Amino acid sequence: MPHLLEFDRLIRYDHGLTGITIETTIGFSDVTTTFPAKIDTGSSVCVFERSHGESLGLDIESGIFLKISTATGTFNAFGFRVGLEVADLEFDSLAFFAEDENIRRNILGRHGWHELIRMGLVDYEGKLYLSKYS
Repeated sequence: MPHLLEFDRLIRYDHGLTGITIETTIGFSDVTTTFPAKIDTGSSVCVFERSHGESLGLDIESGIFLKISTATGTFNAFGFRVGLEVADLEFDSLAFFAEDENIRRNILGRHGWHELIRMGLVDYEGKLYLSKYS
């Protein structure tokens, strides 16, 4: 029996590149910054480069501490409530910023993003379908 889903947005991405990368905007207290971020269903949280948090005026080490474990090691990050926007869909999210300025990854993870959306994916065609989860 077929199951039908409806989505508000279609984002096209280059399926020839490593990972699924989409433009992401975060904001805090009337300041925003936009950058590419990768969708990572294996990441527990949204994690962004330290410099993005600093550009919002955040005192990184004053956030909620979290030690993040990856396949290659661990690193410290600090969480803040920020506005998150992807494909004109806006969310109030808990996002973490890496303590180490050398960590250059921007990840949309489960808590803070995946839990707030409905997502469909046709990777062979480079199509990402999104709607807010309600």
